Amino acid sequence: MADTPDISQVVESAVAESLEAHLAELRTVLRAEIVEKINAAMAPLIEEAAKSSKGNKKEEPAPGTGPTDLLNAAVASIYDAPGQGDILKALLDGLTQFTSRAALFVVKGGSIAAWQARGFEKDIKGFTADSSSGLAGRAIRDKEPVNAAATEFDSKFISTHGNPFDGNACVLPIVVRDKVAAVVYIDSGTEAEGKADESAARVLVRSTASWLELLALRKGSGAAAAEAPEPPPTSAPAPAEAGPPPTSFEAEPPPAPAAEAPKAAPAAASSGPDLSSLSKEDQEVHKKAKRFAKLLVDEIKLYNKGKVEEGRANKDIYKRLQEDIDKSRSTYEKRYNNSVAGPANYFQAEIIRILADNDVSLLGSDFPQ
Repeated sequence: MADTPDISQVVESAVAESLEAHLAELRTVLRAEIVEKINAAMAPLIEEAAKSSKGNKKEEPAPGTGPTDLLNAAVASIYDAPGQGDILKALLDGLTQFTSRAALFVVKGGSIAAWQARGFEKDIKGFTADSSSGLAGRAIRDKEPVNAAATEFDSKFISTHGNPFDGNACVLPIVVRDKVAAVVYIDSGTEAEGKADESAARVLVRSTASWLELLALRKGSGAAAAEAPEPPPTSAPAPAEAGPPPTSFEAEPPPAPAAEAPKAAPAAASSGPDLSSLSKEDQEVHKKAKRFAKLLVDEIKLYNKGKVEEGRANKDIYKRLQEDIDKSRSTYEKRYNNSVAGPANYFQAEIIRILADNDVSLLGSDFPQ
């Protein structure tokens, strides 16, 4: 009797194949979801800051340079990174927008080993510490960020690189496949005007972990490995030895065929339905649907600026971007078609508004109305 194949291997292989086919869609969904959460979380803070500064004539930040814009861009860079080493470098680069000093340490057996850092004057290469003690030990044990006195991380590390001005540090674990593969150390640096935004760091570390899991499953990885290949060589500051191990990630089902959407006039793209008669809960669903649709379409435009311009000139935007539009439409419909916001069809409206500048004729005759 022939040996019966291991069902777990069969299932993992099938999931990996599905993920390979829909990786771009998953990346778009993850990025859109994280950006949506960032915007929702930042809204009350921005509103409070506006109230407290009312009457002051403080200069507004330039477009694209506000905290939310920087965080969105950092998350996008992580999801644009093609490999493990690139993802980790994007994480550290993104952290420089929110922290004065950041360093990544790989968990290897009973120790943590320095990989790369940003903001440190001295090279951290060669540094190792016990992974069961100090701030790193607590972060690894609890699988949660730990914030305390920097000296609790490692006294030798602090004496070599300097105690942060405020005396505090935060260690954040990168959790992959329910295992801490690496930890990130951040502090405000040794100058009085330093910065260390733990909330932003949490978003970036979680984004990093999710994308590492996606890439690992794409490669059809087996059981969680104790160690992984080294990241590619880089000229970035303080290269070190190894990156965290790959992990698995549960893939979404293949997208459903794009359904024909009801015709949307250009005016609807900017105005939308009247929500005043709806309950607050239903209004919130509509707002989320519209925001999600905008994020998806913004994503299409961001990576296809040339095609959008050519499509506008030749009035065939949909023909040039059909695959991207249909995939994003499917993603939107799976989330909101069966909700109270379904009939509003915000995705259609945002396609017309953002890609065609409110002129539906620029999308072409084959655009589903």
